[in-house]
Amino acid sequence: MSQFKRILILSCSHGSGHKMVAASLKEGFESLGHTVSVKDLFNETNPALNRFIEKSYLLSYTIGSSFYQRMYYDMEEGAHGKFIYNLWHLTDKTLLGLVDDFQPDCIINTYPYTISSIMKKDNYPDIPVFSVVTDFCIPKAWMHKDTDGYYVSCDNVEASLLAEGFSKSQILKTGIPIRETFYHNENRLRLMKKHGLDPRKKTLIIFAGTYGILKNMKEVCTRTDSLANLQTIVICGKNRSLQRELNLEYFKNTKIFGYVSDIHEFYSIGDIMVTKPGGITLSEVVEKKIPVILYNPAPGQEGENAQWFKQQGAAVVTNTTSELILAIESLKDNEIKRFSMKGNLEKMQYGHATTLITKDILYRLNSENKSAYLNVSY
Repeated sequence: MSQFKRILILSCSHGSGHKMVAASLKEGFESLGHTVSVKDLFNETNPALNRFIEKSYLLSYTIGSSFYQRMYYDMEEGAHGKFIYNLWHLTDKTLLGLVDDFQPDCIINTYPYTISSIMKKDNYPDIPVFSVVTDFCIPKAWMHKDTDGYYVSCDNVEASLLAEGFSKSQILKTGIPIRETFYHNENRLRLMKKHGLDPRKKTLIIFAGTYGILKNMKEVCTRTDSLANLQTIVICGKNRSLQRELNLEYFKNTKIFGYVSDIHEFYSIGDIMVTKPGGITLSEVVEKKIPVILYNPAPGQEGENAQWFKQQGAAVVTNTTSELILAIESLKDNEIKRFSMKGNLEKMQYGHATTLITKDILYRLNSENKSAYLNVSY
């Protein structure tokens, strides 16, 4: 058996999280000398269909939220029904082509491509299929009895899998892979100086880009700008129209940024963060232990993520601008609450997720008994 493995990672362009997880895993395996191919199965099958699904996903943040909610929970009810299985089979020829061309030693899903498990028994029974779940909940679309192992973020996902009949030996709690830079310790005072901030004030970070707070952003900034002992950083990402709009305002205690490549630095600067509860963002929050306010979660995974963090005492959830402002003002003045939230976030850490996952998968691939999930501690 070859020492170096061929790893096929199936990812997706719907939201940036699945791609980021795939990229982290690719880097982890390649750093050990293994060969990795990352493929977007939807896009490989039908680019036009992929664009349609992606646009539908983006609508969940705007006018289509009620539609997305119905679709999400309807799919939960019929996740293993005939309609969904037929839908998955639109991609089966593409998947088999990828397997034939690349000849992988294993398949890793960073998106709920159930088809990779559906096709396993009859087409590639000796190739293990693993899923790296990219949220703090697990939609049933991820679940299939022929998936060899699940790498999950928290007790909530583990409990859901156990309730569906999966064994504890099939599940390993690792957290969700994030960018390597988030594991580095930063000099906070140096970063404050770099960005022209006052180290004596509390610092609020607001993610307001494509997947952030799109409505009432000017009002939010106007109100936070007037709060005592607070300075605000607004990160607009690639939303240039929002960045231009906010730059036209005269803020005394607010700095506006567009896309930033060193986003990890702002996690190190912040005392409080306002964001949407995407799985990757929340994993970054866990690693940096920054008290977080989750604003107006979209239905589906975001809503489930938000409720889990709220239950753990690791986040405050708000749904209106007024609730958001009250939460910001309360949290900035409550050091005990912030300290408690940081402690609860620390309880959700399992270590370096990419390292845990790559080591466990490689251990399994090199084991004579591949049918038993080893759940080895490193």
